[in-house]
Order: sequence, then structure tokens, then C-alpha cells
Amino acid sequence: MKSILLKIFASAALVCFSLALLGANAEAKTVIRLQCVYPETSNGGLMVKTFAKKVDKYTKGEVEVKLFWPNQLVKVKEAYTAVSKGMVDALYAAAIYYGGIVPAAKSEFLPMTWASPEDAYDLFYNFGYMELLREANSAKGVWLLGTTFSGSMGFMTNFEVTGLDSFKGKKIRAMSVDASLVRELGASPVAMPGTEMYAAMKRGTIDGVIYPYYIINTYKFFEVTTCITLPGIHTPNMVDMYMNQKLWNSLSPQVQQALERACQEVCLLSALWSEKWNSDALVTAKKKDIKIMELNEADQAKLRTMARADWKKTAAQSLELQKAVALIEKFLDSKKAK
Repeated sequence: MKSILLKIFASAALVCFSLALLGANAEAKTVIRLQCVYPETSNGGLMVKTFAKKVDKYTKGEVEVKLFWPNQLVKVKEAYTAVSKGMVDALYAAAIYYGGIVPAAKSEFLPMTWASPEDAYDLFYNFGYMELLREANSAKGVWLLGTTFSGSMGFMTNFEVTGLDSFKGKKIRAMSVDASLVRELGASPVAMPGTEMYAAMKRGTIDGVIYPYYIINTYKFFEVTTCITLPGIHTPNMVDMYMNQKLWNSLSPQVQQALERACQEVCLLSALWSEKWNSDALVTAKKKDIKIMELNEADQAKLRTMARADWKKTAAQSLELQKAVALIEKFLDSKKAK
């Protein structure tokens, strides 16, 4: 993770001169209303709070990010459209919720892709993936400010997993491309916001979820989970920061740089946090006698084959998805070649 830390300091050095221009001639504070689709006490809450503090620091108080929590301004499903129309200024949410609006967003949740935060960071910020996603979102009136990492995301269930066959006949909370993978496992995917999962698990409405492992702690999922399955389906899970395009365009270049710097630094910090969140979740699981099951090599290979097949099906849905999936495959192939 030393390279991640070096990137934090490098990004800071690149924009210091521009940021020094802020503050001296500021006339009126710009308030950005940002809704986070995750609870204030969650790791998502930590992300946006850190972002807001950095924005205040780097704009010298010229910009205030005012935070709102799930459903305080709009419902989760309506949030992206609300941002595109300017009803909400900014949004922190996983793209998985909005693949029906922005097809390319589905590519962020292709199962079994990158294997680490460092790989994901390189893909987004150094391999052209961010530019591709920004173009797709801009067409909807939304500026993709950046992305962050939210720990590894995998199966947590209220039944024991001994192999892939264990999922047959079960109901699993799974969104977007993950839903296709769940179907191939013989289970039924159920779509629902993250805030509803605990109650659904407790009632037995669902038998499991694909979600970041850290909810064992933050959502008290240790109370409704009996088994965690490794490896993660997404390592790590990505969560994005969106802004209304017109608002973004109205900001000065210096303020835009400050916002991008704040978001990118949170991204880099989240790479470090993700490792800790994964570790903390597994420690809690052991203390609570939750079984931690790692799939054998044969099942892992089968899961990857299923995932790759789903990539192709996803790519066939639109031209922008074809481009996104091709870029990810090219990146992963380049990693193998090294």
C-alpha cells in the first residue's frame, strides 16, 4: 500500500498552486447539497464526511458540502434522476442502482474483475475508465466526480455454504450483473436498497446478500448472518460521487480542481480503509461463531467462468457497455501479461 500513500502526496502537490488562488477573492459561499444513500454511521457516511471536510479545506471555505442521509431529500431509486434535474446537487451511491439509466454503470459491477484496490485505482484513474464513465454520465446531465472503494463485497447468508450448489433455491439480495450470476447459481435474485436488507434477513424474506463484508459490524449483520463466503465477488466494491452537470460547469476551474482533489484523496484513503474493514468484519465473524467458508479452487474457477459469460451478455446490451467491458478486459489482460 506504499504506492497508494505516494499517490496521495503526489496528487496534493499537483494542485497546490491552483488551490492557493482560492479564498482571497471569494464573494459568496457555494453550498452543495449532497445526499448519501448510506446511513450516517456507515462507512459511506465516513467517506462523505471526509470529502466534505477536504472540500472546505481546499476551497478555503468557499464551498460547503451540506450532507443529507438516506431518503432525506429523495428516495434512493430517484436520487440519480434528481441530480440530473438539479433537484439534488450531488449524490454518493453505488452505480449498481442506476444501470437502467446509464448502461455503462453496469460495467462497474461486473463480478470477479479487479483483485485489489490498487488495480481498481489504476483502471479508473490511469487506464481511461473514468473518462469513459464520465462521458456516459454527462449524456444524462450528471458529472461523475470520482469513485471510492468500500471493501470487498461477497455473499453473507443465513444458511451454511459448502460449495456453489448450496445457493440453489435460495433468495439472494443481488443487483445488476450480480443478479445474473445469482440466477446461474440456481438462486433467485432480489433487488432492494441496502437499508432494507437487515429486516429482510431477519424476517426470512431473503436468505442472503451480496454486499460489503463490513456490514457485519456497521449494520449489525452478525445478528442475522451465519456464514460468510470467500472470495469476494467484488474486491473492492466501488461507490461513486456524482454532481449535477450544470452546477459542475458553473464552478471555476480552481473549485473544480479542489473538488476533484478531495474526491481522489478520499478514493486513495479508502483503499487503505477497505483492507481494515475487511479484516475487522472477519474478526467479528469469528467472535460471533459465524462460519467463514472459502470456496475451493474448482468452485472459484467455475464462478469466474460464470462471471465472464455474464460480462459478454452485459456487453451485448449497448454500445457503451461494449466499450466499457472491452476496456476492462484489456486492462485485466495487461495485468496478466506483466
